[in-house]
Amino acid sequence: MGRASTISTVHFGEFLTHEVSVICNQIFYTEYHVYSKFQELHNVQRQQCWKNLSVLLNRTPQQVKDFYYNSWIKQFSPNLNIYKDELLLLVLDFLHQNVEQKDIARLVCEKFTHRYQHIQFNVKAINIFVRKIMLNPNYTF
Repeated sequence: MGRASTISTVHFGEFLTHEVSVICNQIFYTEYHVYSKFQELHNVQRQQCWKNLSVLLNRTPQQVKDFYYNSWIKQFSPNLNIYKDELLLLVLDFLHQNVEQKDIARLVCEKFTHRYQHIQFNVKAINIFVRKIMLNPNYTF
C-alpha cells in the first residue's frame, strides 16, 4: 500500500484527540479543546505525540509536526486577511521608524498580538503573512 500524498485533517484530528486523551487521562468532545490542551503539554509530551502520530499516519515526526503547525491549527485562528490593512500599517509604521527589515515581522507580530490579546492567533501565520506583505513591491508609504 502506497503512502498518501497528504495527511487527512479528519484522521489527524481523530488521532491527536486520542493521543492527548491518553496523555491527560481525559475525554475531549471537540478538536478545539484538544488544541487548547495540546498547547499546555510539555515539550516531551508533544514530542511523544509527534512520534506516535507519525506511526499512525505513516509519516516522519517532523512531517506530523509541520502539518499540525502549518495546516491543522489554522482552523482555530481568525483569517488574517481581515486584518491585512492593519498589519500593513504596522509594517509601514516600523519602516518609518527606520527599524531594520529583519526585525519588522517579529515586532509587528508582538504589537499585533498584544493589541488583540483576547484572540488566539497563530503567531507563525502572522509572521509569514507580514513577510509576504513586505515582499510585495506595491506597498507604499
